[in-house]
Amino acid sequence: MRRIDGVEILGRLLTPEDLVINRVGPLSDDWWNHRPQGADMAFAPVILGSITSTALGLALALPHRRVVALDTDGSILMNTGILATLGNERPPNLTVFVFDNEVYESIGSPPTHTAGTTDLAAMAEGAGCINCATVTDGAGFAARAGSMLDDDEMGFLVAKIEPGHDQWPWEQRKETDGVEDKYRFMRHVERLEGTTVHDLRFW
Repeated sequence: MRRIDGVEILGRLLTPEDLVINRVGPLSDDWWNHRPQGADMAFAPVILGSITSTALGLALALPHRRVVALDTDGSILMNTGILATLGNERPPNLTVFVFDNEVYESIGSPPTHTAGTTDLAAMAEGAGCINCATVTDGAGFAARAGSMLDDDEMGFLVAKIEPGHDQWPWEQRKETDGVEDKYRFMRHVERLEGTTVHDLRFW
């Protein structure tokens, strides 16, 4: 299974009403090209290890809104403590998808611990998370993703993927940086919720 296969599947399952926190880098470009159109529905924190924790905070703050984390093995391994917090909070509106290619691809592809004996789904389950699973193919990913997104329970799905990524031409790469993304995402949340998150009158 390739990461782009999973991203394409999620692009069909999610809507502009959902909120997505995703990893920067090639995954961000993949999602940019396959996300449901018409909304700035995703935000990509630039700090490795902050994707799932950011999504957790969003899910707890907006319990009526479906929230999705698009994370990676390297990122989860940088902040394994988030698994314990997830296991205690278990927000029913949050689904975490971990694309596990078993390497740190952006720095030359040295192996992560998941290339050895480390099992992220087992770690999450041991930390108290529910609905934890690992899949290795597109059909399995589609089935599990669809059920986890619609079951009104927290889900933690690890997708074992091949290393490598699609090389998007410049005109199809994500056109904004993290600073602009933050404000676009914040305004999107304000529109969805009919509220003010960041009032410039107080700055």
